[in-house]
Amino acid sequence: MSNEPTDRSDAALDSTDATLRAELAHAQTNLARLETEYAELLADPSVILEDRDSTRRLLEAARVTAAAATRAVERFEDGTYGQCARCGGVIVPERLEAIPDAETCVSCSR
Repeated sequence: MSNEPTDRSDAALDSTDATLRAELAHAQTNLARLETEYAELLADPSVILEDRDSTRRLLEAARVTAAAATRAVERFEDGTYGQCARCGGVIVPERLEAIPDAETCVSCSR
């Protein structure tokens, strides 16, 4: 049984699905680019440590972003998207619009 609010139209669900999948694709593309860039930096002995460290930090952030996007798509597919992972309450649409991969409601995020 789906946990999606019953007042959401099919068009709104399709739009949400498309948005989440587009964000996931973007995150995965960015992650792949940074992984390649980091591997190239590691292979080049002339690259200074600060450049490697900077790219490594970007790579770590990209991994976090891609994982969050993946979880958001999984929650959408299993019908729990928009449901707070902590209290089970509803995450308001405005929060999801601002932070599509939000896993908690405003109250639980504090």
